[in-house]
Amino acid sequence: MTSQINVRVLPVGEFDTPEVRAEFDAILGVIKNLGCEALVSEAVSDEPGAQRFAQNTLDPPPDLLIIVALRGLSAQIIEAAARNCPAPCLLWPVQGRFALPSSALAAGALRDAHLPVELLFGPPDHPRATERAGCVARAAAAYSRLRHSRIGVVGGLFPNLVACRYDAQTLQSRLGVTLVPIAYEDLRAGMQRAPSGPDDPKFAPAAITSNYAVTPADVPALAAGLKLHWALKQTAEALQLDAFATECWTGLPRELGLNPCLGFVEDAYTLACEGDVVLCAALLMVRYLTGVRAYVGDLYDLDLDGRLTLVHCGGPASLAVSPQAVVLGTSRLAHQRGFETLTCRPNLPAGPVTLMRLYGQVYDQMHLAMGELTDCEQAPNLSVDVKLARDRWNFLSQCFGNHYIVAPGDIRPELNLLAHWLGIGIVET
Repeated sequence: MTSQINVRVLPVGEFDTPEVRAEFDAILGVIKNLGCEALVSEAVSDEPGAQRFAQNTLDPPPDLLIIVALRGLSAQIIEAAARNCPAPCLLWPVQGRFALPSSALAAGALRDAHLPVELLFGPPDHPRATERAGCVARAAAAYSRLRHSRIGVVGGLFPNLVACRYDAQTLQSRLGVTLVPIAYEDLRAGMQRAPSGPDDPKFAPAAITSNYAVTPADVPALAAGLKLHWALKQTAEALQLDAFATECWTGLPRELGLNPCLGFVEDAYTLACEGDVVLCAALLMVRYLTGVRAYVGDLYDLDLDGRLTLVHCGGPASLAVSPQAVVLGTSRLAHQRGFETLTCRPNLPAGPVTLMRLYGQVYDQMHLAMGELTDCEQAPNLSVDVKLARDRWNFLSQCFGNHYIVAPGDIRPELNLLAHWLGIGIVET
């Protein structure tokens, strides 16, 4: 589940008939039934009132502004109310009374200004209207939260990731995320301040792993991994970070002797590997849309029948159906590279998944594909098989990198809407 979505509702016009009031109340009921926290403002009937609303009553700003036009001749009022709101806007006019043409005019003006706005028109009790309203609300919450997100960057980009180079200012301009450099020295100091080990009653993270089986030989690696997780968690809280992009194959092993894969045991922060900052931002998109910390895999194989195999060191424990479906084990790949580290490998359940990758020199492209997760292997690495829904040759034509997000379910409607607001073009194969 995503966290609660804060919605501001603004009626434009007058409640001059019982029918208008009834339809407005029905729209409000849909919003509340979606689990949103809805705050209804006083109706405004002219541009000065709309401007006062935008200037004085949007603190703190909502995730979504919903404007309900109650009559026609209201396009200028709607535009004035929405133009200065930092959140996306949903226009949902009542039926009749020329409310729709005024709303369409306002939507056109706001879209010309490249502002995030959607127009919804239909009976509030129609299932498609409810479905669309929910999609807009989830996308709006993701948009609002993404544009205030902070990513801690530990080290640089793994040299092999030549298609994942990034520019911090361009990324912030496109998505709103802020990058915060984190020094290895600070993490080392944080690990030294951590409680002495899993047997220390003050070592809270030890309780996280109590349901997971760990062999005695892996206990030292568990203690080190939990110390690094503790240091990252404390850093995230102190600096208000939502995620980390870490140089886990070179910098962290060289500086600290391990990588942060044990951070997947709980959802304290989003974690992206190999310093892939663009991947980290895309993971936050999925997290804010769905509440899920998704699995990321390297493209490893694609057979002629369209079965795609993705492999990675680990993934979020919360993706497993139960703690018993999670393996904590030493990474063979890390051992081959000369360091010891423990990874978290959940057994991902079968079912439909959305494959997603954000790319482009100005982060303005997204590749989407649907598939069916058919198999998951937890040793020696975390490996999943996904049967692509469409042509495997077309999928390859849009591959611009190694890392792909595997998100449970079909989240294309929300991703399409969020990408549209952010100026990101989508190619689906």
